[in-house]
This record gives sequence, C-alpha cells and structure tokens, in this order.
Amino acid sequence: MDLQAEKLKIVKEVLTIEDINLIKEIKNLLKSRSHDWFDDLSDEQQQAVMKSLEKLDRGEGIPHEEAMARLGL
Repeated sequence: MDLQAEKLKIVKEVLTIEDINLIKEIKNLLKSRSHDWFDDLSDEQQQAVMKSLEKLDRGEGIPHEEAMARLGL
C-alpha cells in the first residue's frame, strides 16, 4: 500500500463532505488518536504509573495471567 496515495484519497474524500456532523466526527477521531491519556492524569497518578513501570523494569511485577487468576478472571 502506498501511504501517500492513501492519504491523498482520504483528503479528496474529506473535501467532498457536506455533512458538518461527519466533519466533527472526523475531527474528534483525529484528536482522540493524537491525545495521550497519560497527560490527563494528575501529577500523583503519573508518578504512581512511572513508579510501577520502574518496578516492572526491575522484574518486580506479576505476570498478567497470574494477576487475572488471582482476581478470578
């Protein structure tokens, strides 16, 4: 697939859209794809996530399967 050609096709399609609601949906889709949920967390929450990732990097985590089993899921 030629990425540039696909982008051009999309641009051409968007230029023909007359439905304002569809334009809004496209804008929301593009915005949601570029938004990082981490930025919405408080400083405290971000620190907790970073601390947890550091623990995982040191091998101090629980494998997903084991965590799910402990939760009975």
